[in-house]
Amino acid sequence: MSSTKILVVEDESIVAMDIKHRAESLGYTVTGITPSGEEALQKVSENLPDLVLMDIVLKGEMDGVEAAQRIRDSFDIPVVYLTAYSDERTLKRAKVTEPFGYIIKPFEDRELHSAVEVALYKHKMESKLKESEKWLSTTLESIGDAVIATDNEGRIKFMNPVATNVTGWKQEEAFGHSLKEVFNTIDEVTGVPIEDPVTSVVQNNIIVESNQPKILITRSGDRIPIDDSSAPIRDKNGDILGVSLIFKDVTGRRKAEKEREQLLKEKARGELSSFVLSALPLFASNIPPQIRNNIARNFSDRFENNVKHTFEEELKNCIEGTDEKDKDIIFKCYSSWLSEFLLNLGLNSRITSKGSKDYLTLENCPWILEDGTSPMFCLICRAIVLRSFTWTKIGGNVEQTACMADGAGKCKFEFIFSH
Repeated sequence: MSSTKILVVEDESIVAMDIKHRAESLGYTVTGITPSGEEALQKVSENLPDLVLMDIVLKGEMDGVEAAQRIRDSFDIPVVYLTAYSDERTLKRAKVTEPFGYIIKPFEDRELHSAVEVALYKHKMESKLKESEKWLSTTLESIGDAVIATDNEGRIKFMNPVATNVTGWKQEEAFGHSLKEVFNTIDEVTGVPIEDPVTSVVQNNIIVESNQPKILITRSGDRIPIDDSSAPIRDKNGDILGVSLIFKDVTGRRKAEKEREQLLKEKARGELSSFVLSALPLFASNIPPQIRNNIARNFSDRFENNVKHTFEEELKNCIEGTDEKDKDIIFKCYSSWLSEFLLNLGLNSRITSKGSKDYLTLENCPWILEDGTSPMFCLICRAIVLRSFTWTKIGGNVEQTACMADGAGKCKFEFIFSH
């Protein structure tokens, strides 16, 4: 025995009773008969039937089409139309309410049975689909990363709350817009606009994991560093329906990385200073020049063994993407590295150009009091500059034109390049 409950809405009482008897003979329970749309809404709210058999033409101000629409919107109960009218205009009005069946009077019992069973099955499948969509939507809205989904032409179909917060676009405003309008990104280093990932994903049918440092320009113009990845959305046949884009604001991570980098620099600065000091015992001012020079030469060798590989790595990164044989570029990278290296030792320096010559000036010496009048520390600074310049492989040499140990207020070097 079927437990399906049916409400019959029919304004012809004889026809209504016939429908009731037919439905009951098929094993269904008829919860009531009503002749008007207004009363049908009331009975639906009271009894919540599983299905409504609805005549389109009803007495009263509300016809069957309007009643069916309200029942669908308010109660999500399937409606099957029963009517003697099959003209195009009537069908067009009925289709708007998305009925689950349409039976033309007069009809056979088997037609009624088939229409009811198909309507119940369709409604069940639709409910499962809605539940699945709601579950998926809730899941996407709950995850911590920003999510945007597009169709295969890059038009936005979905954004989760994180994506709306990061981009500054509300989902209803972004819906239908191209991804490029909402997900506007540039290369973090060069500032060059980056193509949205839809084209690459759709054309190549691949997942794209971006390693490119990227900046998202929000709707308000803010610039946010992000990481992102994109993947195709496929149907059951494997055809691409669209693209899902997942990205995250990495501002906090970048800040933590910079703080960690600063700590490492400070640690390296301390280790570097310790290395320099450990290589320099205190010497009296009357040590013969030859011995001092031998000590400075020994320091130069140890300095090269400990530091050259780090310099070469930084130089390689600095000139990457440029003319690697351009002397001006190499010297610019070298002078930047040297200034930072000396600063790590507590030495304030500046590099200037005058005509075709370049000069390095050291404006202080944190070790001047360590050794009184001994020039030992000045010799070490000289060794650092002269030896490191050879690593650039730029033709030429360096001459020291002023020394603090000789009473000059500053230490100065002149770079002379060969042609």
